[in-house]
Amino acid sequence: MTRTIIMIMVCLLLGHALNSLAQEPLVISDDKLIINDVIVEGNRITKENIILRELVFQVGDTILKMEFLPALQRSKDNLLNLALFNFAHFDATHLPGNRINIQVRVVERWYLWPIPILEYADRNFNEFIKNKDWEKINYGAWLKWSNFRGLNDLLAAKVRLGYVNQYALSYSIPNLGRNQRHGLSSGFSLNQQDEVIISTVHNVPVEYKPLNSPAQTKIDAYFNYQYRRKLYGTHDFRFEYDDYGISDSVAYENPNYLGGGDTHLAFFKLRYAYTYDIRDSKVYPLEGFKVELGIEQQGLGILSNFDYPSLRVEGILMYHQKLAGRFYFYNITKGRYSSEKVPPYVLNQAFGYNVYMSGYEPYVLDGTDYFITKYSLKLQLIKPSTYVVPFIKMEQFNKIHYALYFNLFADAGYVNNFFPHPTNTMLNTWQFSMGAGLDFVTYYDQVFRVDIVINKYGEYGFFFHLSTPFDRW
Repeated sequence: MTRTIIMIMVCLLLGHALNSLAQEPLVISDDKLIINDVIVEGNRITKENIILRELVFQVGDTILKMEFLPALQRSKDNLLNLALFNFAHFDATHLPGNRINIQVRVVERWYLWPIPILEYADRNFNEFIKNKDWEKINYGAWLKWSNFRGLNDLLAAKVRLGYVNQYALSYSIPNLGRNQRHGLSSGFSLNQQDEVIISTVHNVPVEYKPLNSPAQTKIDAYFNYQYRRKLYGTHDFRFEYDDYGISDSVAYENPNYLGGGDTHLAFFKLRYAYTYDIRDSKVYPLEGFKVELGIEQQGLGILSNFDYPSLRVEGILMYHQKLAGRFYFYNITKGRYSSEKVPPYVLNQAFGYNVYMSGYEPYVLDGTDYFITKYSLKLQLIKPSTYVVPFIKMEQFNKIHYALYFNLFADAGYVNNFFPHPTNTMLNTWQFSMGAGLDFVTYYDQVFRVDIVINKYGEYGFFFHLSTPFDRW
């Protein structure tokens, strides 16, 4: 018995020793590099600590030689994902004793954009081309001042007139505190429009323009706190107030527009979201993944006349993978569950607005719960390249980067609606589509898409988008 106990103890000790050896790879000193210094150049406006925050190494760190180049690439991706720089370059200078200096040179973007507004007001570009309704034009101006004080902050103001009148002001600063882990943002918006989508019939939105204007006025204000302890995980807490007011005729045409024939609906919302994002690019990712889980409570009991309190849970998974050579794959999946199954029409949007299925651009699917998944196989026709415009002297504009991709894709989605209009036959049943397209990616985060798609009902056509399928998610 004693011998058996001794043998068991010896085996346990030996297993622990072998496990420790397995976890501690045999590395000789020549396989390591010591970060002696990090020199940042080109940041005329951006504070140096904003750049250093995004690097996966710091002065004094020891890094394996085999991990050095991946660390530089990851740091470069992090910097470009700030949307503060057009380009970021890394160089290294070797010193005695395996010490190394790293030079980081960035090319800053142009940050102050006073831009005139001339845009279509339809749900998507295809609907605007189809309807050719030139009354649905917005005009005005907006001011976007990125990197306002060199702290990756953003000041934005907007005056939009025409089909939709909007007055908005917002400010955000994400790098507060000694360790730059805290962020704050706040904003206010007033929207007025003379025409609204009042209902959905035959899966198509029905627009209504009353004689008395405006048809709808919406006010929203929010305050957001963000906590980012490390590089890729972010906690967001958002407190928001929404206020809808409609004309009497809108409430008469659809008593459920705001519910119960009301002409006014106001409520507070509280939302928490956790995001883990390790994609190589937030504009047009090719590798990496993003996971987001959000929980939102609509109606906090502060306003007693809000009769539709609802707990909403959303989940998003984006997965991007390089297969071989110039071939890439991605899958994007999103789902939502709501505890309130009979909300007012204005709070019952699913597909056709920010979330859409390819080939279903003409349609709207209303519902409280939904699931959507997108698959794509893409071929890189033109690798990311740079073209220097010789007659432009400003560094922020004279280098244009671009790339071109061919896509084969398939979408599937389902919208749950407990009390659908009998003509909305796309609800409570699976929808499918597939197609092929081209994506042109260029600087200042612009992506131009053209797709040819066929849906479940054999309807096909060309569709144009000025964004990726997931950038608004």
